[in-house]
Amino acid sequence: MNALPINKIFLAGFAFALTHWKKIIEISIFPLMISLPFLMIVPELLGLMEQMFSGGELLNVQLPDNMMIYLILFFYGYITLSINMYRLVMLGEQSTGGFMPVLDVNKIIRFIGLTLFVGLVTVIPVMITGMPLLQLIVYFLIIPITLNFVGIAIDQPSKYKWNLSFTTHMNLFFLQAILPALVGMLFAALSNIVGLGSILEWVAKVVVFYWTLVTLALCYQLIQTNSSA
Repeated sequence: MNALPINKIFLAGFAFALTHWKKIIEISIFPLMISLPFLMIVPELLGLMEQMFSGGELLNVQLPDNMMIYLILFFYGYITLSINMYRLVMLGEQSTGGFMPVLDVNKIIRFIGLTLFVGLVTVIPVMITGMPLLQLIVYFLIIPITLNFVGIAIDQPSKYKWNLSFTTHMNLFFLQAILPALVGMLFAALSNIVGLGSILEWVAKVVVFYWTLVTLALCYQLIQTNSSA
């Protein structure tokens, strides 16, 4: 049984964002403010990475001052924004903190732990084998576990066995991995064609980022409803 109709979730994600745009902006202000120091040094970091991968001397590479502090603030901003977005979709506007940060230590620790788990499980096999395709395969296998991000946001216990049908599993993977990647590549190509540089590409990335947060919560909601039924 398919609990995740792609076309309906695709449209519902944009419809939700359009009808709640004021609240989305409100809960984005604090995360954006504390993320600005890191975002401002991103061009410098990209330049360093390009130097490293092009065979530049590693001895000449010097990381920006306070980079680790900026990175921690950026990650905390990402956690705060993600949790508030999931709560907005699942529990409504009254459940989000607005300009206030997320201060629930247990929730933050669980979110960080799950993020590290997903990151390590998908990256380590590629580092060992040198096969980028393996990252996509592993992510497909563990994609149901990412539903726990929504569960953490709404104070539900983590669940590592979801018993999804293959169609539901595949649709979840398509909505959260394949479709955002395809949209990103499409707008990157379109940006080059129309001569807007990277502006259109970054706008698309921001829109897709919010859309994936909304649709993951919608997927969680539909799967839970289907399981209860």
